[in-house]
Amino acid sequence: MAKENYILVSHYCKHAHIDDSFVQNLFEYGIVSFEEKENDIFIDEKDISEIERMFRLHKDLGINFEGLDALKQMLKRMQKLEKEMNLLQKRLRLYE
Repeated sequence: MAKENYILVSHYCKHAHIDDSFVQNLFEYGIVSFEEKENDIFIDEKDISEIERMFRLHKDLGINFEGLDALKQMLKRMQKLEKEMNLLQKRLRLYE
Protein backbone atom coordinates (compact mmCIF):
# COMPACT_ATOMS: atom_id res chain seq x y z
CA MET A 1 0.00 0.00 0.00
CA ALA A 2 1.43 3.37 -1.01
CA LYS A 3 2.02 5.96 1.69
CA GLU A 4 0.18 9.19 1.01
CA ASN A 5 1.82 12.52 1.80
CA TYR A 6 -0.29 15.31 3.18
CA ILE A 7 0.61 18.96 3.58
CA LEU A 8 -0.84 21.32 6.15
CA VAL A 9 -3.00 23.83 4.26
CA SER A 10 -1.87 26.85 6.29
CA HIS A 11 1.82 26.05 5.67
CA TYR A 12 1.25 25.49 1.97
CA CYS A 13 -0.74 28.72 1.57
CA LYS A 14 1.90 30.73 3.42
CA HIS A 15 4.69 29.26 1.29
CA ALA A 16 2.79 29.62 -2.02
CA HIS A 17 1.38 33.09 -1.19
CA ILE A 18 -2.17 31.87 -1.69
CA ASP A 19 -4.99 32.95 0.60
CA ASP A 20 -6.42 30.17 2.81
CA SER A 21 -9.93 31.17 1.74
CA PHE A 22 -9.07 30.40 -1.90
CA VAL A 23 -8.20 26.79 -1.02
CA GLN A 24 -11.30 26.59 1.19
CA ASN A 25 -13.46 27.70 -1.77
CA LEU A 26 -11.83 25.06 -3.98
CA PHE A 27 -12.83 22.48 -1.39
CA GLU A 28 -16.40 23.79 -1.19
CA TYR A 29 -16.78 23.46 -4.97
CA GLY A 30 -15.32 19.95 -4.91
CA ILE A 31 -12.24 20.85 -6.93
CA VAL A 32 -9.82 19.53 -4.27
CA SER A 33 -10.29 17.33 -1.23
CA PHE A 34 -9.14 17.75 2.36
CA GLU A 35 -8.15 15.45 5.19
CA GLU A 36 -8.92 16.76 8.64
CA LYS A 37 -6.78 15.48 11.50
CA GLU A 38 -6.70 16.89 15.01
CA ASN A 39 -8.42 20.17 14.00
CA ASP A 40 -5.86 20.76 11.23
CA ILE A 41 -6.68 20.62 7.54
CA PHE A 42 -4.36 18.79 5.16
CA ILE A 43 -4.26 18.45 1.39
CA ASP A 44 -2.80 15.58 -0.59
CA GLU A 45 0.44 16.56 -2.30
CA LYS A 46 -1.08 15.26 -5.55
CA ASP A 47 -3.56 18.17 -5.42
CA ILE A 48 -0.83 20.84 -5.31
CA SER A 49 -0.55 21.15 -9.09
CA GLU A 50 -4.35 21.37 -9.38
CA ILE A 51 -4.49 24.14 -6.76
CA GLU A 52 -1.73 26.08 -8.52
CA ARG A 53 -3.43 25.66 -11.92
CA MET A 54 -6.76 26.86 -10.55
CA PHE A 55 -5.08 29.78 -8.76
CA ARG A 56 -3.45 30.95 -12.01
CA LEU A 57 -6.75 30.68 -13.90
CA HIS A 58 -8.54 32.58 -11.16
CA LYS A 59 -5.89 35.28 -10.75
CA ASP A 60 -4.72 35.78 -14.34
CA LEU A 61 -8.00 35.28 -16.21
CA GLY A 62 -10.48 36.24 -13.50
CA ILE A 63 -12.39 32.96 -13.68
CA ASN A 64 -14.77 32.54 -10.75
CA PHE A 65 -15.15 29.32 -8.75
CA GLU A 66 -18.16 28.14 -10.73
CA GLY A 67 -16.10 28.53 -13.89
CA LEU A 68 -13.14 26.70 -12.33
CA ASP A 69 -15.45 23.82 -11.41
CA ALA A 70 -16.83 23.69 -14.95
CA LEU A 71 -13.31 23.75 -16.41
CA LYS A 72 -12.21 20.89 -14.17
CA GLN A 73 -15.21 18.79 -15.20
CA MET A 74 -14.55 19.51 -18.89
CA LEU A 75 -10.85 18.63 -18.56
CA LYS A 76 -11.74 15.41 -16.75
CA ARG A 77 -14.17 14.46 -19.52
CA MET A 78 -11.65 15.36 -22.21
CA GLN A 79 -8.99 13.14 -20.58
CA LYS A 80 -11.47 10.27 -20.45
CA LEU A 81 -12.29 10.73 -24.14
CA GLU A 82 -8.59 10.85 -25.03
CA LYS A 83 -7.99 7.55 -23.24
CA GLU A 84 -10.94 6.01 -25.05
CA MET A 85 -9.71 7.33 -28.39
CA ASN A 86 -6.23 5.91 -27.80
CA LEU A 87 -7.72 2.53 -26.96
CA LEU A 88 -9.85 2.57 -30.11
CA GLN A 89 -6.85 3.57 -32.24
CA LYS A 90 -4.87 0.61 -30.86
CA ARG A 91 -7.75 -1.72 -31.67
CA LEU A 92 -8.03 -0.29 -35.17
CA ARG A 93 -4.32 -0.93 -35.83
CA LEU A 94 -4.98 -4.63 -35.38
CA TYR A 95 -7.15 -4.60 -38.51
CA GLU A 96 -4.84 -2.51 -40.69
